[in-house]
Parts: sequence; C-alpha cells; structure tokens
Amino acid sequence: MRKIILMFFALLPAIAFGQLKLSDDFAVSTGTPYKVVDAGNKQYFPDGKGNAISIKTAGIKVTIQRYDVASMKEINRNEYIDLPAGSKVQKIIKIGEHLYYFYNTPTKTQTLTLNVREISLADGTFKAPKLLLETKGEVTSILGAGTEGYASLFGSGVFYDFIESSDQSKLLIRYRRKPLDKNDAVNYDVLGFYSFNNDMTKNWGGEYKMPHTEKVMNNLSYTITKDGMGYMMAYINDTKQFELLILDGSTIKTVRLDIEGTLYFQSILISEDLEGNLLCTGYYANGIEFKVNWTGNLAAVININGILRFKLNKAGKILELKRYDFPIELINQYESQRSKSKNAARETDGKAGINDLTIVEVRQDPKDGSTFILGEQKFIRTEMYGTSTQTIYYYTDMVATKIDKNGKLLWMIKIPKTQLGFKGRGGMGVKYIKGEGVHYLIFVDTKKNAGLVDKNIVPEKYVDGSDAYLYAYKINDADGSYERVTILNLENVNGIEAYQFSTSRIFNISSKIFMLEIYMKGKQDTMIKMQLKK
Repeated sequence: MRKIILMFFALLPAIAFGQLKLSDDFAVSTGTPYKVVDAGNKQYFPDGKGNAISIKTAGIKVTIQRYDVASMKEINRNEYIDLPAGSKVQKIIKIGEHLYYFYNTPTKTQTLTLNVREISLADGTFKAPKLLLETKGEVTSILGAGTEGYASLFGSGVFYDFIESSDQSKLLIRYRRKPLDKNDAVNYDVLGFYSFNNDMTKNWGGEYKMPHTEKVMNNLSYTITKDGMGYMMAYINDTKQFELLILDGSTIKTVRLDIEGTLYFQSILISEDLEGNLLCTGYYANGIEFKVNWTGNLAAVININGILRFKLNKAGKILELKRYDFPIELINQYESQRSKSKNAARETDGKAGINDLTIVEVRQDPKDGSTFILGEQKFIRTEMYGTSTQTIYYYTDMVATKIDKNGKLLWMIKIPKTQLGFKGRGGMGVKYIKGEGVHYLIFVDTKKNAGLVDKNIVPEKYVDGSDAYLYAYKINDADGSYERVTILNLENVNGIEAYQFSTSRIFNISSKIFMLEIYMKGKQDTMIKMQLKK
C-alpha cells in the first residue's frame, strides 16, 4: 500500500502539468548508429550542400566526420595525429565558404604560434597547415566571455578571441600579453590584433600598448568591419567615459564618446550594421550590489535594469542613443511575492532589475536591419542543498527583445525556466536558432513541465542530469508572442535513450532542420534530426 501511495504522489506533477504531447512543428527521426569518437571538444557545422560535418579533438588527435542528412548515415571519417606536440585547439570557424581549424603551439621561448588548417567541405580532409602569427611573449588565457585570467603557457586554455565581420569577409584575432607588472595601477595592457581576409590572407597585425593603465581602462568589446578596420570599445573608470579605439594596422586612434558613463556594464557588444555604422548594445545596471548570503558572506549581484543601445559612425560620432528600461511588470514576472515587494520598494529609486542577466545572443536581421537580443540569467551560489553545502550553477529566466533599425522597441518579453546543476554548465543553458519568421530557444527541462501551457505558472526546477525532455520556446518574430513546445523525450527518441546531452551539440543544417548528436551506449553515437514541417 505504501508503494502505491508513493507512486501516486510521484505522478501528481505530471497530472497537474498535463500529459506529454510532442510538438506538431517537428518531425523527429534518428539515424544509423556509428562508432563513437571519444573527445573533449566536439563541434558541428553544415556544409551548405545537405551534409553535416563534425570535428572532434582529443589532445592532438583530430577526427573529422561527414554525415548525410537525407539518408541519416555517416559518409566518411578521417583521423589525424600530426599536429605538433603541445598543440591545443583554439577555435573552429565556418566563415564564408571556408571551414578553419585554429590551434596554437608553444615554443621553447615561451611564445605561442597560432596556426590554421582548412577543412575540405567536400571530403572532410585537412589541408596543409599555415602559420598565422607568433606572439612576442607569454600570453594570458581567456577563461570565458568577457573574463580573462592567468594560466600556465603550457596548461589548458584558449588564448585568442576570433571576431568575424558582419558579412563574414574578414576575421579579427586578438590576444593579451601577460602583464609585466601585477599592479593594475602601473601596468599597461599589451594586446595583439591581427586582421585577415576569409581566405586567411593577412591585412595587418601587431601588438599595441593600451593608452591607459589596467586600473583606469576596462576593455569591453571588439569588432572588425567589412573594410578590415578594427575597433575596440573601452570604459575609462576615472572620468566615467567611453572611448572608441580605432585600429588601422599601424596606430591606435582614440575617440572619447559623448555618452553618459554613470551606468555599469559587464560588456557592450559592438558590430557593423547594414549602413556601415557601429551598433553597440549592452545590458546596464545602476551598479553592483552586495547581499549577505545564508553563510554570512557577501555575494556580488549584478542587478540589470535595462538595455543601452547606441549607434556611431566610424569616426566615433554618436548618431543615435536609446535606453530601454525594464518595466516593473516584466521584472516581477515569475518572481515570488517577497521579491515583488522588494522590487516595488526599489523601483522608487530606479533600482528594480533582473539579477545576473547576461547577453547570450545579438542578431541583426540582414533584410530589415532589426536587432534581436537574448539574455539569460546565469549565476553561481554556495547554498545548503539537501544535507550539505554545495556550489550550485544556475541557468534561469530569459529576456528576449526586438528593436527595429531606427531604434524603436518592437517588443520585450520575459520567458521562464529554472535549471540548476553541480558540475558547471553540463546540459543546461539555451541554444538559439533562427527559423523563418520565428526564434527558437531550445533547452532541456524536467518531465514535470511537459504540457505546461499557462504562461502565469512558474515551471518546476530542473536538476542537470536528471530525466528530461527537450523543449523550445517558439517566438513569433513579428509581435513577440510565444508558445512552449515539447520536441522529444531524451529517454526515448524513437526507442533510443540519449546520453551525454548538451545544448552545444545542437546545430542547424538550414532554417528548417536542426541536428543533435547523442551517445547511445554500446560505444555508438547517432544523429537525431528535428525537421520543421512548415
């Protein structure tokens, strides 16, 4: 009897939230299994001709696989073990009609060489290696978006940023030299900037000493334009002003921007728009706040209050400046009554906001010049979970915004989810894919949320690694209306249980076909195809 009662209560969430109904939008099919490739780095691309290509790196071993999407079968694979000892993959980019594998190799003089090998889209073979640059000294590793830290030259890490121009004709490669002085008030950063065409012919490049010390200067964002010029956005702490640094291959020209600098930014993304101007987009906060957590320690909280967007010409003249505050109704959506009461009190001081919201996607429409902005709450907390203290990684609510080419706000929506895990990102986070007239936000979530359609209900929490479904929020590009759809059950995809799921393994072949590679045990992988029916 006790077991029956327990089973009844286990089923209550499914009863309350509805039975599973897979979305009618997608036709889901599975492919012919193939031998697994064990690798820590796995990346996937379309070849533009109906095939998929994957590149998997384990140390200096690189496996390149080609896959026919129509027949759902592996076509061929090539294995390479001829990278120099100590080489580490830095980035794999499909730019224009080229697919490139970038890797660095340490030298005996504590410098790094950055090399590239093109991958043939026709047969998945490596072409001959090409040396792109060699640093003039030791460099620091890039630990994450907007975050840099020191790492051993011969340790793991990514050392370069790769920034594409809006038309994919140019590539800017950036790195940071290890500081000569650990005192931020004394040290001047030295950054390497190199400009290449998409056939990897060099335009210009070199190392540049920054005009201010680290303490004074906060480097925010970088871009390259269609003409091969490099641009850098910086914030000057002592004068609370923004600066645009223009790189022409020989000098740095600095332009002070006429923009209010009293707001706090984690980053401002900069890109070239359809008219050849520089478009800058960032989440702003009225400052960093510190709250006392349950252990009695202070925890920093970045309370995002809205979006700042400005447009300038390539000489640094401001052409447009817009600020989009988050309305209190948006901030309070899916929040507890306690949080709503706090926000109401804080709103009188203009401080109500969305904690730890980070930009994950800024996409300009090449047809009408509008901009889609997607943000996701991401934070780490040390909390009591169960009977022990745990470091918990959270990926929670999202905010989607669309702004037209003239800066008019078309719509802004908050979209709920709560994911938490104990081993970093894991299978959490969101995968953005642009469809025809729609935006898909794909993520994994608990089965308890299957059939959830009421937008006023806060979804149940999902713990990374537990049984789950693959869901998507489907957003109408025209008006921001959205619906939640269930794509598949990861425990039973046409009779196959999916293991080692990660949103990073989702990629699109076209605007209507999404692919996902899964491990299915028995030392086999397979592909899942999710094809839009309309």
